[in-house]
Amino acid sequence: MAQIFLKRTLRGFEPVDEVGQESARKYAIGNIYRAEIVKPRSYQHHKLAMALLSLTYSNLPERYERQWPTFKAFRRAIAEAAGHVDEYVTLEGEVRRTGRSLSYDSIPDEVEFGTVMADMMTICAKILEVEVPELSAEVARYATDHFGLAA
Repeated sequence: MAQIFLKRTLRGFEPVDEVGQESARKYAIGNIYRAEIVKPRSYQHHKLAMALLSLTYSNLPERYERQWPTFKAFRRAIAEAAGHVDEYVTLEGEVRRTGRSLSYDSIPDEVEFGTVMADMMTICAKILEVEVPELSAEVARYATDHFGLAA
């Protein structure tokens, strides 16, 4: 199975690079193929998510510090609160949820990631007791300062 990057044009989808063009030539014209269209995740958007979580965790109000002793526990709690979870049933029949990873493999689609990111922004703003636009501006500054370029 080939994985190529496509650009939507007025004529339809077209490969964006030589590798994609070469790969597309291997498929016969007129045949029907199945494709899964996914808008790939933006690395810049991923940096903003990591900046949001890092900034929030480093500024947690005292009442939350014991609740999330590690960044990993905090990140999972935020993912769970945002509804980005895996559910499973224990041997006793109890349904449990755990926050999923934010990795590219876990959420390969930018549109889905944007929804999770927006929910996490709202949750973190509530924890920090600030408005979302204020937090969003701080996150952008934090990402620039810590990751080297504007996200």
